[in-house]
Amino acid sequence: MGFVPLSDTLAEAKNGVFVLPLLYFTPDTRWAAGAAGVYYFKVPPSASNPIHPRVSYIQFLADYTQNKQLDTWASWHVFTQDENYLLKGDLRYRDFPDRFYGLGNDSEILQIEQYSYQLFVLKTLQLKKIRPGFFLGFDYEFRHEYNFNHAANGQLASGAVMGSNGGFGSALGLVSILDTRDNIINPYRGHYAEFSTYFFSPLLKSTFSFQTINATYQKYWKFKPKHVLAWQTKARFSFGEVPFLDLSTLGNDDILRGYPKNRFRDQHFFASQLEYRFPLFWRFGAVAFAGAGDVFGPSSNLSANKLKYSVGTGLRFVVDPAERLNIRLDYGYGREGGYFYFVVGESF
Repeated sequence: MGFVPLSDTLAEAKNGVFVLPLLYFTPDTRWAAGAAGVYYFKVPPSASNPIHPRVSYIQFLADYTQNKQLDTWASWHVFTQDENYLLKGDLRYRDFPDRFYGLGNDSEILQIEQYSYQLFVLKTLQLKKIRPGFFLGFDYEFRHEYNFNHAANGQLASGAVMGSNGGFGSALGLVSILDTRDNIINPYRGHYAEFSTYFFSPLLKSTFSFQTINATYQKYWKFKPKHVLAWQTKARFSFGEVPFLDLSTLGNDDILRGYPKNRFRDQHFFASQLEYRFPLFWRFGAVAFAGAGDVFGPSSNLSANKLKYSVGTGLRFVVDPAERLNIRLDYGYGREGGYFYFVVGESF
């Protein structure tokens, strides 16, 4: 991996391969090492359309963590000629020791119990352009959660938590995406809106019968060179026989940094955050962020006195100026203290 001169955008159609050794830290994995590879390309426009489609990519990631967690993940985000179609998908395998804190937004961190599981996921979306930047289509999702090992005498071992012994998930989804971002890796301008609903049904050989409704909105304002204000709001609602691994969760390295991943679980989730991104010198930049949200549902009520907040700051280092790919070091602080995150790519 060599450094190239700084630039804001890709000046012309470009294909390439980017390989990056991975070294990162989150409160859920501790230190982790691996590698990521990205093949990025632009499909040439048709003769009647002089506008080039945005960059497409196919990426692969594999890592192993200090907590003995193995994660392998391939994904793709491909615009066809003239952006007539958007093809997205994921293929993932995890062998993952993890932590369960109970259900609801008032669970205590001392309730923590260890468990491990294996997971296979396949998602494939086919979206048709309805008008420039707006896509509508279908998704199929298949997941297999298996080989569970629970801590003795815990909630999961008791069998009282739905899905604690695994099963199959099979769903059809309806997906709409409005995407006017100038860059899908690290936008300066535009907005992104996604709405989807998935139906997991025994008719599709799913062990559990439930429905999810998902909504995301992201907006980006560039008001000075490389000074960007970014806003993100996410919501997720689930209904029916929802296994615990498919419940809505709070805590990660993206939205509401400052809580361990999946720290809180319940049927529904809503959160919003603002982030200000600005340059420092050479390839270095910085951010400041703040957000609030919570999970809620049958196990807990949504209330102001339980609302989870997140505030923090971070540093950025540009590793691929043409595509604006950053390495980030963030510190997020929430109700239960603060955590560092050292990962590749912007939070949103």
